[in-house]
Amino acid sequence: MTSSTSKTKEALKDNIIKYRKKLNLTQVQLGVWAGLTVDTVRSIEMGRRVPSLDTLCKLADALKVEPYELLK
Repeated sequence: MTSSTSKTKEALKDNIIKYRKKLNLTQVQLGVWAGLTVDTVRSIEMGRRVPSLDTLCKLADALKVEPYELLK
């Protein structure tokens, strides 16, 4: 894995957690809002799973941000 890939994955999980907490959502609530299972949300936040583009967009919609904001 390249350095930029690692940094992007780290930013993604950190940003999902940051925006979820900003909205005072639990992982379960985020999953419901995004139409995902809590296991999926948990795996992404732990960095064990990289979301597809579709899942990234669902998360961004639920978190009320643009998808690119989760990657920066």
